[in-house]
Amino acid sequence: MKNNWKWFFILQAALFIMSLGGICSKMAGKQAFLSKSFLFYYGLLLLILFVYAIMWQQVLKRVSLIAAYGSKGVGIIYGILWGRLIFEEKIRWNMIAGAILVLVGVYCFILEEVRRETK
Repeated sequence: MKNNWKWFFILQAALFIMSLGGICSKMAGKQAFLSKSFLFYYGLLLLILFVYAIMWQQVLKRVSLIAAYGSKGVGIIYGILWGRLIFEEKIRWNMIAGAILVLVGVYCFILEEVRRETK
């Protein structure tokens, strides 16, 4: 069980890294097509996707597919955070309610998965 928690944390790190790809994608979209800054953000996005793909495959070797996909909802929370911190977007009450709902769902899902594996 202790080893599974380690991989759930690595899964969360992978999802965090993937959320950084959204930042690069949005930044690339704000640049002139094929400009140096566009190519920089696009290249960074490709690097992030490569690292994420490697991490995702390693996680899938050790965590059930159901638990891994269930945890992908956390990306919504990262999106809200990045939108506020980097792009100065407003956070509305329904966004917070949705994020809380996602967190509760992910927590319940992972907790149930750990219970099944310990039986």
